[in-house]
Amino acid sequence: MPIEDDFPQGTPIWADLQTGDQPAASTFYRDLFGWEVAPASPDTGGYGMASLSGTPVAAIGPLPPGNVHATWTVYFSVDDLEVAVDAARAADGSILMEPGEVSPGVRLAIVADPAGGVFGLWQRRADPWLRDEPGAVDWLELVAADPASTFPFYESVLGVGISEMRVGTEPYGLFDVGETSVAGAYRSDSGDPAHWLVYFNVPDLDAAGAQATELGGTLRTEPMSAPGVGRWVEIVDPQGAAFALLEPEPEPA
Repeated sequence: MPIEDDFPQGTPIWADLQTGDQPAASTFYRDLFGWEVAPASPDTGGYGMASLSGTPVAAIGPLPPGNVHATWTVYFSVDDLEVAVDAARAADGSILMEPGEVSPGVRLAIVADPAGGVFGLWQRRADPWLRDEPGAVDWLELVAADPASTFPFYESVLGVGISEMRVGTEPYGLFDVGETSVAGAYRSDSGDPAHWLVYFNVPDLDAAGAQATELGGTLRTEPMSAPGVGRWVEIVDPQGAAFALLEPEPEPA
């Protein structure tokens, strides 16, 4: 299993769900992905930690005060939280939650990029995180009308590099840490506000999509595909949080 425990500056470090019905959300994702979800605890800031085969994969927590929409939040590792927050301010970002310790050893802030995409900055000890396995986070993607306009912000705040590939006929931005692409950026004409989208790995997209709808979720898009990537579909869970399922293209033999 790919278990990550080293998170250089700018690397995705976590993803969690904020929802108005934690027990119902826990049941949905447990049945969809096979997660084991622990009861919420003050030691985890009111979040229930989800795991697969004993390794943390995500968490499910309450809606923050004033929030009414369930949402997935992605977090990026930073070496110095205050420096990153100051950089976000200087680059025309918004600070939605000031830096603080939300549970022992976990210091974070919540910010929005100039297009409105919300994400977390996280300075913490290196706990293990399961990635790129069925039921675990596989990819993270900024979706915006003009994602390229935010690239200087992310370069300044996270210290990432920016490169580009093609998905079909569309340009697709990549956030790079060293030689590794750690997240993507996709131009969308849907009119939806800018947001970060979490992709979960599944071995069979059609089966997983059908199961998600049987459990009360809804399809947000029709299944899509691209050479070198695989097949994916966007889902809205029963509490209204959007995420995506990704069946990666098999590695060449």
